Amino acid sequence: MKRRDATVEAVGAGTPAPEGRLSDRAYAAFKTQLFSGGLKPGQFVSQRELVELIGVPLGPTREAVQKLALEGFVQIVPQRGIQVAGATPKMIRDAFQLRVLVEKEAALQFAECASDAEIEDLAEAHRAVVAAAAERIDDGLLERAQATDRDMHDVMVRRLNNEFVWNIHCVNSDRIRLIRLDHGLLTPANLRSAMDEHLAILDACARRDAAAAAYAMEVHLSTAMRRAMGV
Repeated sequence: MKRRDATVEAVGAGTPAPEGRLSDRAYAAFKTQLFSGGLKPGQFVSQRELVELIGVPLGPTREAVQKLALEGFVQIVPQRGIQVAGATPKMIRDAFQLRVLVEKEAALQFAECASDAEIEDLAEAHRAVVAAAAERIDDGLLERAQATDRDMHDVMVRRLNNEFVWNIHCVNSDRIRLIRLDHGLLTPANLRSAMDEHLAILDACARRDAAAAAYAMEVHLSTAMRRAMGV
């Protein structure tokens, strides 16, 4: 998200920008509103209302909406307007299936190529969350745990050194954030088990057992999908 948020900041109000830059700004601003609660899953909004909300002219906003529709974040409904996507069972299945395809390979390669220090840094961050959870689980710790979760997955996918895969991962990560808004993937009840699943992946990486790391990643993502589905 940092790249997209930076786009919003870089194009200030009243600053002329090429049409492409403005559509990028509209796209980023939509995501910011969605993840901060300014837009709600399932909500209908007109193009004019969206223009007012995100502060970008109509033309670039329409262009951004088309991109968001292709990525599954909105649906354009004739006579009703733009509907913000909710986390449907199909979206959950599709998003997690994509994660498995990408992240099993990422875990396998990370186990083979990451330095001992990289693996230990990630493991220590997870152990610190587990230790804090033994004392008290509050909203601050849940946010910290979610950041620790995202960091591990991002680091592993980034290590593939494939910009096409990274871009796909970034968009899909936003779908996971949308699913989290609707379903809450990380809760006080499952925080410890989610951290333990991550630590199992990292333990396999530390042992340089690439096959075990890939398997542990698949188990983790399958479990996370079931949590999101409520089964």
